[in-house]
Amino acid sequence: MMRHKWRTAITGFLCTLLLLLFLVTPVWSLASRSKDQVIIGANEVIANDLYVAGRTITINGTVNGDLVAAGRLITINGTVQGDLLAAGQAVVINGAVNDDLRVVSQVTQLSSNARIGDDVVAAGWSFESVAGSTVASDLAFTGWQALLAGSVGRNVIGSMAALELRSSIGSNVNVTMGAEGDAPEAYPPFFPQPPVPTPQLRAGLTVADSVQIGSNLTYRSPDVANISQQAQIAGGVIREALPEAETVAPNPVAIIVQQLQYLLALVLVGWLLLKFVPSWIQRLAAIASSKPLPSVGWGIVSLLLVGIIAFAIAVVTFVLTALSAVTLPILIIPIMGLGTLANLALFVSFFLFATFVPQIIVSLLSGYWLMQKLQPNTSSRRFVSLIVGLFVFVILTAIPLIGGLLHLATIFLGLGALWIWIRNKRDRTPKEDQLIAV
Repeated sequence: MMRHKWRTAITGFLCTLLLLLFLVTPVWSLASRSKDQVIIGANEVIANDLYVAGRTITINGTVNGDLVAAGRLITINGTVQGDLLAAGQAVVINGAVNDDLRVVSQVTQLSSNARIGDDVVAAGWSFESVAGSTVASDLAFTGWQALLAGSVGRNVIGSMAALELRSSIGSNVNVTMGAEGDAPEAYPPFFPQPPVPTPQLRAGLTVADSVQIGSNLTYRSPDVANISQQAQIAGGVIREALPEAETVAPNPVAIIVQQLQYLLALVLVGWLLLKFVPSWIQRLAAIASSKPLPSVGWGIVSLLLVGIIAFAIAVVTFVLTALSAVTLPILIIPIMGLGTLANLALFVSFFLFATFVPQIIVSLLSGYWLMQKLQPNTSSRRFVSLIVGLFVFVILTAIPLIGGLLHLATIFLGLGALWIWIRNKRDRTPKEDQLIAV
């Protein structure tokens, strides 16, 4: 059981990233295909593994190895002798997958002719197995809703807002359900509409009178499941309580110690920045001071850009690795290593900047302003101004809600100042060249 829980958790973790792959339109495969449409004819036989990507992918023939596919609409009408690993907006199985099915998709559908020879591990918005379809072993799903009208040979495991059972389950059902009202009445707005229809399910667990479960039905839900009296459940129904979130009163001493540690870290990093790159920090502060609103706006753009770049690196690494597997297998490890290092460098640099630099910029500005108000006729040192500003910043960020909003605004302001500094590096205005006179 622990093995299934791990697989479901890992699939859910990858869902958000891999679901975006349906936007990828370039094609890469063992055979030459068109850019928008990839079709394996009914009489075609792929002797080994097949890697393919495109807007629409249709497999009418036979793949004697594993199939790895990414696209908007992936349809399997033929036979995959090995595993099917698919990522797309919609994955429709009308044929046979004789080994495991691993899918991350907005919508996954097993038609009445679908035959899965081993396990199914899926994540996404909606999963549906039509009456007549079969899964020989376990089925694990993490997502929003699932309708199981086809048979499952062994266990059903998952976590979702809505689940309706209409089929025979060979062994156990072990699921965690959402609260009543979690499942929407219609498909959510602002999401791309799937190319195949999806069922509309009521929230919670529903067990129809046609259900036969070979062992236990175990579920965790704030609401009582709707279980038909005609349903045959050999081991009985077990409803487990959801773990209640413990409300722990904040410890004032722990909060003070945490904020002091935060203050010391900011003071140390601020001293290092003023020691080794003083002109850069003061220039960023000048930009943030003279252009606060544009800086915040560009900061939001910068945050989105980091996500886009990280996704692009992952996609390029994925594509190049697949191409290398076909042409130059010796390059697989170097390509994967470079892609991982590139994303790691991106995230580490972004984390370090967002954690320290914007806070130091804002504290330097506020500290200088406060020192000018308190001692208008004296010239204070910039490090003293920084400490004063950091002290005020740390106190304000300890306030619930206000502190979170202040942190967020500070990060956007710092990211935007960096964006403007990079963009105007070769063409600075005189106003931006006026460094803080401290």
